[in-house]
Amino acid sequence: MEELRFVVLLEEMKKIYRQTKIIGEDRKENDAEHSFHVASMAIFLEEISDIEVDINKVVKMLLIHDYVEIFAGDTYAYNEDRKVGQFQREKDAMDKLKEYLSENNSKLLESLWLEFEERQTNEAKFAVAMDRLQPILSNIYRNDGGTWKVNQVKISQVFERIKPIKDFNEKIYSYIKDEVEKSVEKGFLIDDIGLGGGNE
Repeated sequence: MEELRFVVLLEEMKKIYRQTKIIGEDRKENDAEHSFHVASMAIFLEEISDIEVDINKVVKMLLIHDYVEIFAGDTYAYNEDRKVGQFQREKDAMDKLKEYLSENNSKLLESLWLEFEERQTNEAKFAVAMDRLQPILSNIYRNDGGTWKVNQVKISQVFERIKPIKDFNEKIYSYIKDEVEKSVEKGFLIDDIGLGGGNE
């Protein structure tokens, strides 16, 4: 019955709130919503990917990539202090998650998570691109700066976050980069690289 204990544990994903706000609502998304969204994106954006992938593996990877946050909590992408020690916290969380699963399932979970984290395979690169693209789109299409403005995020930080999108599709990457630059002009991001505009 250990697998059922794990299934119940996954309810915790619905209680872990990320920094990204939902488009059209003034509330933050939770981990379950994020995981569903990025996995769905992968299915329908595979057609325009510049790299070939096993989409079934990508979807599995995206559905499980944030399970570690059940025990480790969410780490905000632009909180540099919180990112110190993040991998170790999440590795410890993975060890706890494995206690809820059979040997075969625990190996499957850990291997998918590590592959995602290491970003070496096409599947991992594609999955990471989806994970980076979704919150960026949320901030852009909210048209109020989302959590960028509230947290005084710098454009250099966002440029660093969007780099993996280039592996997936260079045209999408260029579009996102242009939209990020427009966010500086709108005062949603701090211009720390001299583009002009910004909210400093």
